Amino acid sequence: MNVLIVEDAKETREVLNNIIKYSIDKSIKVFEAENGVQALKIIQDNSIDILLTDIMMPIMDGFELITRVKNSEATKDIFIAAITGLSGEEQVKRVFSCGADYYISKPIQQEDIIARLKLIYKLVSKEEKKSPAIMRDTFNPFETPIMMNYYTIFTILQENDLYQIIHHLAALYPSSNKIMLKDFITLLLKSYESLDKEFNGAFEMMLESSFDDIFLSCTHLSFIEAVKKYESGMPQTYEIKYMPNSMTIKIPSKG
Repeated sequence: MNVLIVEDAKETREVLNNIIKYSIDKSIKVFEAENGVQALKIIQDNSIDILLTDIMMPIMDGFELITRVKNSEATKDIFIAAITGLSGEEQVKRVFSCGADYYISKPIQQEDIIARLKLIYKLVSKEEKKSPAIMRDTFNPFETPIMMNYYTIFTILQENDLYQIIHHLAALYPSSNKIMLKDFITLLLKSYESLDKEFNGAFEMMLESSFDDIFLSCTHLSFIEAVKKYESGMPQTYEIKYMPNSMTIKIPSKG
């Protein structure tokens, strides 16, 4: 697997390089670039699987780099994680609107970044092939084709990730069906708040959608047990399927 780190601060590149080599997989080949122009040259000459990029850089910033990579047929399947100190809803929305698959905030905390990079590595490495119709893996057990090419992953190591999920859900729901969304968010909040915040590591949640339904999947057993605890008190407007090591919630997006 090939990973490209794009960051104008040499110290940050060294931190990320060391984490990848010593905490993820020493067989990963790591490339480095100081800006988007250098990054595009490396991507042109090498097969890159994961792109970790800063946003505020000289010559070519991360916004333009992400857009160019995702708009190219040859490179659109590269998994892109933006690692940036930018904050605020509008800035985060801009990062995702450019095509980033994931957002990691600075300053980098070592345990946090290790957990997040492990999840990204796990996700990308288990893809046997990439398809234009379904770019990433799915935990959807409902046999419903994913008609819309929408995918994102989150971790729940920081509370901000939960609100990213809520933000994405709100964007997917039509205005006529906000009551159902409110019910589901209540379940999500109660389940999350009941977790032991001292657990070690992060876990991933995936969001996908078809024409009629939204699917939220999770692989963390503690969170799955928390959902079971609170689901009985919620309206029966959505369906939950529990697998041995995962859970997927099917939420109708249309009334």
